[in-house]
Amino acid sequence: MIDQTLLTDQERKLINKLETEMFYALTINQIRFYKNEIQTIMNHAKRRNLLVNEHKSILNV
Repeated sequence: MIDQTLLTDQERKLINKLETEMFYALTINQIRFYKNEIQTIMNHAKRRNLLVNEHKSILNV
């Protein structure tokens, strides 16, 4: 479901906890909240990875 290769250990733990909490959600709004939080974490990880790769290419030139 989620590509966790870009995540730090802390991010993995947090996403696992958020996914677990989704099972106990009482409303659709709560499920959406957890889903949005997971997506935000993933987006930050993707941006961080792109930034690191950009800097690597600049330094290697």
